[in-house]
Amino acid sequence: MRKIKASSSSTSNRGYLFKGIAGMLILLLALLNTSCNETKEIGPETLGYDFYPINLGEYRVYDVEEINYLIVGFDTSVYQLRETIFDSIASNDQTTYLLRRDVRLNETDEWRSDSVWSVTQTSNFLSITENNIPFIKLTFPVSEGREWNGNSLNTRSSVTYYYQPVNNLVIDSLSNDDHIRVIIEDIEENVTGVDLRSEIYVQGIGLVEKDYVTQKKCTESACGTDLGEIIAGRSLKQVLIEIGKDE
Repeated sequence: MRKIKASSSSTSNRGYLFKGIAGMLILLLALLNTSCNETKEIGPETLGYDFYPINLGEYRVYDVEEINYLIVGFDTSVYQLRETIFDSIASNDQTTYLLRRDVRLNETDEWRSDSVWSVTQTSNFLSITENNIPFIKLTFPVSEGREWNGNSLNTRSSVTYYYQPVNNLVIDSLSNDDHIRVIIEDIEENVTGVDLRSEIYVQGIGLVEKDYVTQKKCTESACGTDLGEIIAGRSLKQVLIEIGKDE
């Protein structure tokens, strides 16, 4: 009969095993506790709801340069735009805010009513209805590279919006981490035209810049001008200059 002698090494290994299991349990509990704490810390700022603050009476004023392209040439307009959240409508546990848009030629001119848009924010997205057409402007949480169909609430063709970081943009000494660019279209100039549209949002402020360039070129003799010439399109540069609240 062969006897097996228990060595001190086997006892030691068993001790290491027990210590290893205990360590793993402690680590697991720590990870669970950290996960719970992180979940508790998620709030509006973490999700990105404050990239478009919604407060009744709050307004934003923008400098705007708009160019409309025609076969016979182009028409340029320079003016100021004021957007004011002036009312809200509650329906089915959802609130829609009304956005009054006024325009004027310059600071000495009187504001004139232009249109009324609406803004709706859910836990997943923020939509703005422009001239009765809803567009999903932001989705939550806000994160670099996130994609969505900006036309999912309307009948237009699908368009993939996505988030892109903003570099070298200084607004009220905020860091670049407080800014996000929404790319709507990124079609560089080609034989048919160009479509470059983007918007920049800042946490705690909202929309600070729109930069749209859409141009359609003549691609056949029937269009009434030389091939390659711009026959339709629009450029829009809108930059925030003031934010406040009506008393």
